Amino acid sequence: MRLVYSGKTKDVYEDGPYLVFHFKDTVLGREGREDSGGNEVIGEKEGKGSLVLKQTEFFFRLLEENGIKTHFVERIDERRARFLRAERIPLEVIYRELAYGSFLRRYRGWAEPFQRLGIVEFTLKDDSLDDPIIVEEAVRALGIASKNEVDEMKETTRKVAGVLREFLSSKGLQLVDFKLEFGRLNGGLIIIDELSGDTMRVAKDGRILTQEELSGVIR
Repeated sequence: MRLVYSGKTKDVYEDGPYLVFHFKDTVLGREGREDSGGNEVIGEKEGKGSLVLKQTEFFFRLLEENGIKTHFVERIDERRARFLRAERIPLEVIYRELAYGSFLRRYRGWAEPFQRLGIVEFTLKDDSLDDPIIVEEAVRALGIASKNEVDEMKETTRKVAGVLREFLSSKGLQLVDFKLEFGRLNGGLIIIDELSGDTMRVAKDGRILTQEELSGVIR
C-alpha cells in the first residue's frame, strides 16, 4: 500500500479501489487544552486511535442502517479500516444542535452555552486558514460544489442529525454538534472520513462526554 496522506489523527493509504485509514493515538485541542473542535495536536493518549475507529464503525453502520450512504467498508484490525475511495469535497459540514465551542467564541455575548440552534454551517477545509466559515454562495462561486450538491449535503446532514439525536436520546444523552465530510462517488455524494468523538460532541446533564465515555455508550 502507498501512503497518500499523513494527517493529524490518521494516515491514509491506497489499497486498489479502496483507502485504508490507520487511526493514530493523537489528541486534538486548542491552546493546549483537549477539544474535539480544535485543529492542533496537543499530545497522545494510548488506545485513542482504536476508540475512534470503534466509534466510526458503529456510527457509520448506524447511518447505513437508516439509508444514509457512507464510504465505510470493513474494519481490518484495532487501528485500521478499509473505505471506498471518493473524490473529496474540501468542506466540513457542521451541524449545531446546541451552541458550544467555536460558535460561542464567535458570537460571544449573543449566544449562551447549550442554547438550541439546529443549524448547518460550512467551513472551508484548509488547515493553513484554520478552516474558515464559508457562505453557500462562495462555495458555488469558487467552484467547490454546485447548488444541488450544497442542498444535498445540508439535507443529508440534517438526516444524520435526526438519526444521532434519536439514538443518543435513547441512552439519556444529548447531541451537541458534529461535522461531516462528503465525497463524490459514481455520480452521487457519500459521507466520508469519520464520525467519532473527534468530530462530534455529546453531553449528559450539561457536561461533554469524554472519548472513553462515548465508547462506553456504544458497547
